[in-house]
Amino acid sequence: MCLAAGDTGPFSHALASLADSQYTSSDAFLHACGLLRKLLLNAADPAKRTLRRANPRVAAELLSVAGVEAALIQLGFRDHGDELTITDEAAADVHSAVATVDCAAGSVRRRALVLALRPSDPLGWSAELHDPAILIFNPKFKGAVFDCTPRNGAPSGVIAFHNSPFSNFWPCGAGVTVSHRGMRLRFATSEALLMAFKQHLLAPSGGVPPHESLADALRTQATIRTAAESKEVAARATRRVADYTWWGHHGVHVLVGSVVCLLKFSQDEGLRRLLLSTQGVLLIEAAPHDGAWGVAANSSNALQAPALARTFGLYSVQQSPFEFESREGRVHTRLCCEANALGKALMVARAAILAGVEATSGMELRSAFAAVARHLRLLALPCDWRAAETHLEDSL
Repeated sequence: MCLAAGDTGPFSHALASLADSQYTSSDAFLHACGLLRKLLLNAADPAKRTLRRANPRVAAELLSVAGVEAALIQLGFRDHGDELTITDEAAADVHSAVATVDCAAGSVRRRALVLALRPSDPLGWSAELHDPAILIFNPKFKGAVFDCTPRNGAPSGVIAFHNSPFSNFWPCGAGVTVSHRGMRLRFATSEALLMAFKQHLLAPSGGVPPHESLADALRTQATIRTAAESKEVAARATRRVADYTWWGHHGVHVLVGSVVCLLKFSQDEGLRRLLLSTQGVLLIEAAPHDGAWGVAANSSNALQAPALARTFGLYSVQQSPFEFESREGRVHTRLCCEANALGKALMVARAAILAGVEATSGMELRSAFAAVARHLRLLALPCDWRAAETHLEDSL
């Protein structure tokens, strides 16, 4: 669910408004994040959807904090002079509020501030920064973005995220709109577009040309409103597939994932600003149990900062996240490395946008793939994404 109301724009615009406010310290920034999160959670109660400026506590503790009032207005709170109020009953989604405001903490890196995380925070964070060089993940909370101390003043921190706007499960404001062979399709989440490709590549429609098979999968996924349902539909279509090796290959993850991320973050200004604010930072998908798209992080493993780029960066040598074998008519997988494919796809999309690649609403899928492929050649990544490009040529 996207916390938006009327014509105020997607929740990501409010996030960008808060992230771009000026703060003198990381504590001040986290304080602002906490206040906005609290107000969004309170909005679930109809009695707490109006903030009266005449109330001394509201004036002194809430509306005086930089960025918070602007973010509230972006979210659909109406300014009636003496009060701010919202009437949209869908304006308080607990998980969305927590995840998005946590995500805003990533912009702390731009100001070379040390992000101080408190394990005792009753609202909950998804990681604890015990030392500037070590991240220990705790998967029991929803949503996280965290930053290691920049090295020698350089923008070389680390952002570890889960269930945040960087995730493909995150609702995309006006959606992701693409064109394919005369069709113009809108997807509620980038996960739906990703699952359309997974469904087509692993279980193509029998007896029809590749481009029609992809078109069928795209049409199916475009009708789905939630990421969870998109994933389930694709899972049902591919359940009897005997060999997942090709889809699990890192080259496919990077090529298809980068195209999906490029479209998602190009077509929403708030999300675009958020992604570009991470320039120079290593992005890590800290999913606790996903070693393909994420890093299979859990509360028992500590990641040493010096090894993060070598293990999970764009030029990491670990490319194949799974080994596959067939036993008793079923496919079994075994995690053999931690690929961070989503983090890498995000970094490729970020680099493409910074290089001037534009993926506007309604862009042809074929053009989007061509643009990403050109950029992958420039980056010279050590993975076999060209096999994926060749395999998709007939489909696009």
